[in-house]
Amino acid sequence: MKEKLNMRQKKFAEYYAQSGNASESARQAGYSSKYINSNVQKLLQNTAISKYIKELNEKQQQDRIITAIERQAILSDIAKNEKETPSDRIRAIDILNKMTGEYLNKVEVSGYLQAETSKLDDLIKQMSADDG
Repeated sequence: MKEKLNMRQKKFAEYYAQSGNASESARQAGYSSKYINSNVQKLLQNTAISKYIKELNEKQQQDRIITAIERQAILSDIAKNEKETPSDRIRAIDILNKMTGEYLNKVEVSGYLQAETSKLDDLIKQMSADDG
């Protein structure tokens, strides 16, 4: 981030990313009531603050998403847990197998393939017919 935020602006952005309430976030960050009543929208329009809020929101979203390894660990725990029902354990193993490519997908293709002849093929046929 090229533009520096002061501590109050940074706190405002962090509170806003959590709550979405600009006035309350400004109050928690230490802005006066008078400032909040007349300038809270300016805080949201500040490009450095809005950029920081966007970064915080993206980080929060990424932190909520589990990775493939985390999913595999959870499914492995279910598959190994003898307290789970056999069907749940089998289902977890099945999903793990699909995730890791253990199953071979068979694809059957049927149909008729008709090759298109080129002009050169037609000329060769014609020349062969003329020779005979």
